[in-house]
Amino acid sequence: MHKIDNREYVLDQIKEFVSFKVSERQSLLAVFLVGSIARADSKWVDVTDIDIVFVDSDPSPYPEPCIWWQESLLIDMHYSKPDDYDDKMSIRTDASCSQDLYDAVPLYDTKNYFALLQAYVRGQFDTAENVHARAADALRRAYLHYENIVKCLDNPVPIPIDPLLVKSLHKSVEWIIVAVLTLSYKPKYGRRSVLAFNDSLVNNDASDVIQLFEKTMGFQNINEVDIDGLRQIWLKCFRAAGIFHEGNWRIDSCVHPFKEDYYLEGFKSLAEEGHSRESLLLMEYTFASAFNQIITFAPAEDAIKYIVNYKHWMQITGKGNDTQFVECIDNLTALLHKVEAMTNGFAEEGGVV
Repeated sequence: MHKIDNREYVLDQIKEFVSFKVSERQSLLAVFLVGSIARADSKWVDVTDIDIVFVDSDPSPYPEPCIWWQESLLIDMHYSKPDDYDDKMSIRTDASCSQDLYDAVPLYDTKNYFALLQAYVRGQFDTAENVHARAADALRRAYLHYENIVKCLDNPVPIPIDPLLVKSLHKSVEWIIVAVLTLSYKPKYGRRSVLAFNDSLVNNDASDVIQLFEKTMGFQNINEVDIDGLRQIWLKCFRAAGIFHEGNWRIDSCVHPFKEDYYLEGFKSLAEEGHSRESLLLMEYTFASAFNQIITFAPAEDAIKYIVNYKHWMQITGKGNDTQFVECIDNLTALLHKVEAMTNGFAEEGGVV
């Protein structure tokens, strides 16, 4: 694997890859680059994850989620259909794709399809009304995942906690982070999203929300020794997920074996800057996804030792029994209300009806 030197090199390699894909698929309408490379963010590590969106009128039902290109670039491939963008009125207020479209770099475009779409999204993008609408949309998505978790309180919480419940907790928190970053006129940052989230809250005199976030995730008592141990457990389970997985990567594609170095370099980079704790959210989400793959595909006799690892992880991260998990849900409820109040406050200050 080669060290990435500069953005121009990356863009040249990406264009070569896209030319190859265009020659393969006649159904492609547009291709565009999103994420940190598109925005020219300065914080890179050796393994860069390239996110490319293909607008395809006839996408494969089970496309490969990612590939290595020229042994240096990890390319994440996302497919959408043209009709996904038909409702242009709602795209500008969509917390999921509006920022990506705003920052995107076109790589292939037929009949100016992408150019016209991006021009529409960029129009009035940063008005208070549209910023508030995107933050509200992120919160709506956070509440949808929250509802999945709250339902489990009607029955005894299974211990160890179902990894799908842990993933719902994470997805709710991730959309909360998007809401806060949106209110600060910032995009989501992948491996550095928690760092950007904390910076935004500190700049807005809302450090108490950081503490509530940590309590929601059960991270408040974790120290550097714990984090070192969690990294070792993470690596063991991540590799096992790739070994046991069968068939198409329809779910949990975030733990595709190709992504191992991408995550490890991100964890290492944050640790070297003194921000190990800011890697815990992504580390635990991918760990829960890896464990979900193991219990889905591994023979029972092989899965047992990883269940022990999973239980140990949940104990360290404050989710080892039903009382602790209920506390996490209670803190998530409070966190949602806090960020909802921030969103409403932004609307009032901006004169948004």
